[in-house]
Amino acid sequence: MSQTKTIDELNQQLAAATVALDQALEAGADTTEARYTIGVLENEIAAVVRRQREEQVEAEREQQAAIAAAAAELAEQTHAAIEAATEVPGLEDLAGETLATVARDPQIDVAAAAVARARATLVRAEAEYRPHAERVATLQQRILGKLAAIDAISARRIAGDERATDASELDMLRADNASINALLTNAKNAVAAADQRPAARAALSAAEQALGLAHKQADFEAAKERVRQVDLILVKLFGVMVETGRAAGKSSPWSEYQASPGLKRAVTGAIVPGFRGSF
Repeated sequence: MSQTKTIDELNQQLAAATVALDQALEAGADTTEARYTIGVLENEIAAVVRRQREEQVEAEREQQAAIAAAAAELAEQTHAAIEAATEVPGLEDLAGETLATVARDPQIDVAAAAVARARATLVRAEAEYRPHAERVATLQQRILGKLAAIDAISARRIAGDERATDASELDMLRADNASINALLTNAKNAVAAADQRPAARAALSAAEQALGLAHKQADFEAAKERVRQVDLILVKLFGVMVETGRAAGKSSPWSEYQASPGLKRAVTGAIVPGFRGSF
């Protein structure tokens, strides 16, 4: 028996006990038992309500913890993808040291949390919708059963097997069918009113789009940071070239290095064709 049912039963018992108390008061009878019963029932109702609230708080806490865990996992996956997007084979060997980790973009964590919340909202909307949809399906099946029974009687009568109870039975089946159809209409209206799935899906889609945009922006910022790191490496190597060139007797060692066309375009702000340094 569910707790909601228990509260309903206790409230019914409390109402009956209150009536008994009123009757005892009007009759001038002893009210001790009635008052005791009312006190016991009120305490039981309070205990059930308190237990329900505690369970609701615990369920909410568990749900929030699950959402936080899902958000953290999604954020980690996204940050890992950003790291992978900026990996250039051989770059650390060229730098001669471990490159600094790309800074985490806080917007990724914010967007991932929004996606996790939206997913949880959709799951809850699906769960709330399910009983309404099941009731509609049950009523539809009952209507089909009534129609099948009507068709069976009609077919039997057409075949010559008529019975005295056919008319009353058909009237009852048609009346039942009409009543069930009315219930079905109400159930469908209730489904439409209670269906929060479209709004939840729209919110999830918007959250996922926001995360996707934040991901792309973070990819770009990470790539810029890697380019700055490569720039420092290039400047250091250029200094080494100049020093070693002078040591080798070159009067202008810097002039013997010619940057690639792609690099020239990059440093002058022109569009560089290709990707990942492939010009």
